[in-house]
Amino acid sequence: MKRLAIILIALLFCTASEAQLKPGFDANEYLELLRLSRQQADTALKKDKTPLPLNYTRIYRSPVGPLQNRWDLWVNKTQDIAAISIRGTTSSATSWLENFYAAMVPAQGKLHISDTTDFKYHLADNPRAAVHIGWLLGMADLSKTIVPQIQQLYRTKHIKSFIIVGHSQGAAIAYLLRSHLDYLQRTKVIAADITFKTYCSAPPKPGNLYYAYDYEFLTRNGWGIAITNAYDWVPQTPLSVQTINDFNTLNPFSNINEALAKQSFFIRLYLKHVYNRIRKPGMRAQENSEKYLGHTIYKYIKKQLPQFAEPEYATTNDYVRCGTPVILMPDDAYNQLFKNDPKNVFVHHLFYAYYWLTQHNYLQNAETGVTKDSAASSKQ
Repeated sequence: MKRLAIILIALLFCTASEAQLKPGFDANEYLELLRLSRQQADTALKKDKTPLPLNYTRIYRSPVGPLQNRWDLWVNKTQDIAAISIRGTTSSATSWLENFYAAMVPAQGKLHISDTTDFKYHLADNPRAAVHIGWLLGMADLSKTIVPQIQQLYRTKHIKSFIIVGHSQGAAIAYLLRSHLDYLQRTKVIAADITFKTYCSAPPKPGNLYYAYDYEFLTRNGWGIAITNAYDWVPQTPLSVQTINDFNTLNPFSNINEALAKQSFFIRLYLKHVYNRIRKPGMRAQENSEKYLGHTIYKYIKKQLPQFAEPEYATTNDYVRCGTPVILMPDDAYNQLFKNDPKNVFVHHLFYAYYWLTQHNYLQNAETGVTKDSAASSKQ
């Protein structure tokens, strides 16, 4: 009887531990993750009012990579949950260079980063999926320390629940990291019973529609959240160029000549003219994106990564937003605090704008107008 009781207690403990991380957007959970992310910011954001973390302790900070990427590892004080916090763009020109290196590469392949490092990746099963090459390089560098830290926590602390969080550029890398970790689980590099939940805060668009389909299926039912301030311009980047070639294989444009064959000569001539007028500008725009945001920027990237071999780019720039959307909607009260300022194009992008809006949209007490989290904020 005593032995049975011990087994039941153990099972209850295991169940409770595994159930700590739940799917879906949790405003309080996100606010704490913003507090973590704020600790990654450089001095340019020293006036940001986002308070300090309440429930997590940082146990690791990675070295800074060649493109200025960095991440922190945090552990929850009361639950068996760890958080991987990825830094966003800094004030460094090199960090911005990573954003501008915006040609796409296939979501499956290998990057020759140096004479001693080839990074093999598989971020989506669809062969037409493609992702941002700059952020892929950032993720490749960070994964060198992220994967061993996950393995160590799993082995020594038995932590099976991880939250991945990033703001801005950090969010873009968080998308790709989540996809990469799925591949590592499928190939048994890391344990299959680890649960990952992703919060992409103020996220740019990480890849094309086929990548988004794969990511959203992977994180379906609430495991991949994307939070956007409706006034923030960063989630609208990179610029998207959709061409007829970006459609699924079965589409009305796939065999235009056959479709027009039954028309009279003059109608066929006119419709073909209209078709080309629609098709060619998009194709030229895609080619220019690949030229300037791929080949040209590569020359500057190579100064930071001298042995990095230029990859073959995907013939697409059809960037789309990704993840389960959570929209933060500004109102008159927000506009009084966060005024449009041509001298500060990031006013709606910074941590505190997201922090304030999350409280205001999700935690505000309708009777008092005071947020449930305000007491915690005031202690910082």
